[in-house]
Amino acid sequence: MLLSLALKNIKERKFRTLLASFSITIGTASMIIFLGLSNGIQQATFSEMEKKSPLTQITVTPNIEKSGVISLLKTSKKGQLTDETIKLISSIDQVKVIYPETQYHNFSSLEIPIFGMTFSTETMAFGVPKDFIKNDLHNPKVWDKTEEPYPALVPRKLLDLYNLAIATPQNLPQLSEDALIGKELTYYPNYSTFFPSTNYKTDTIRLEVVGFSDKINLIGVTLSDHIMQKLNEEFAGEKPESTKNYLELFVETEDATQTVEIAKKIEALGLNTSYFQKNLQDVDAKFTYLKISLTAISLIIFLTAAIAIISTFLATIAERTKEIGLFRALGATKTHIRTLILIEAGITGLIGSSMGIIIGIIASKIIDNVSLTQLALTTFHPESVFNITPMLILGALFFGTLLSILAGLIPAQKAANISPMVALNRL
Repeated sequence: MLLSLALKNIKERKFRTLLASFSITIGTASMIIFLGLSNGIQQATFSEMEKKSPLTQITVTPNIEKSGVISLLKTSKKGQLTDETIKLISSIDQVKVIYPETQYHNFSSLEIPIFGMTFSTETMAFGVPKDFIKNDLHNPKVWDKTEEPYPALVPRKLLDLYNLAIATPQNLPQLSEDALIGKELTYYPNYSTFFPSTNYKTDTIRLEVVGFSDKINLIGVTLSDHIMQKLNEEFAGEKPESTKNYLELFVETEDATQTVEIAKKIEALGLNTSYFQKNLQDVDAKFTYLKISLTAISLIIFLTAAIAIISTFLATIAERTKEIGLFRALGATKTHIRTLILIEAGITGLIGSSMGIIIGIIASKIIDNVSLTQLALTTFHPESVFNITPMLILGALFFGTLLSILAGLIPAQKAANISPMVALNRL
């Protein structure tokens, strides 16, 4: 009875209903877009993080508090990672394998020929075992070469940097991985672009791009570990019998569930560790803050919607004073009147929330398509930058409807307090 009467009243006052529900529509749409985008970026970020640092991998670095400022040129031996460190970590239960990363111990630069032009840049060079990056090689056999051009891996993110920061602003052609495979680069092992007048390009080494990786160091090219040892001996003055020092150790565990426990044991040796689970906590905390901020913005919009609903229903009740008073005179109780208004408010919220969800999903699809088109120029290729879950949709629908009902409490109470005598006096 009350439901059919509420539907009839809403139908008779379509304009006011749409006006009241419009603000709820905006609030619901903003919640769908904001939280869907936050969820999508979070999901894509975690997937990207896992590419660089799998669940079973721990990256070990020296403790900077004990080793001081770590020189890129290895001027200090204190606190460095050595073969003895590898033995200690290998003795920990559930450690499967350790991949050490070495570096070239002197200034160096790289010359890159692209589109008939030559770019020179300061760079570092790193060395890793074949098994660590074999999945990133187009042809794993080339990593075993001992003659020039030496095989080299390039950080995948450098392609993003070029395509977005250089190629796009200057209308240069985009670069792809396939276009650069087999490209030869010139490496100067003792030349610095920062101090060109104090050193000369007397030594040159030819490198060949054989793959791209998310796992390697971002600030230089990566070669095989045996080539890196050769360069250090020939150009950096390192003696063959000298103690090996490593920049990082990549520890692979037998089981992802043991990663955290093994990392704690490594840290007990006075070393620093980073791994997906630890990084996940830090990033998750930042995304939690982002979600709270976006939710707060949505709540502000919803608060505005609540005020609009209160105003609209108060105006409607003022127009329906005789009608409501007559209902009271015919035997309707205050509870009946209050319930009637709340049902109308709930239906208004349900209509507005449903429209907001539809608009939010459509807007998300449009934004997603534009974003993915832009991301196509990079190596970051998520399936979507939005993650609109059924739980989010149901939550937005419930919250929008509930807020409308709560906003209708004040008008409902005012309507319930209308005296039957008012209607009789106005007839």
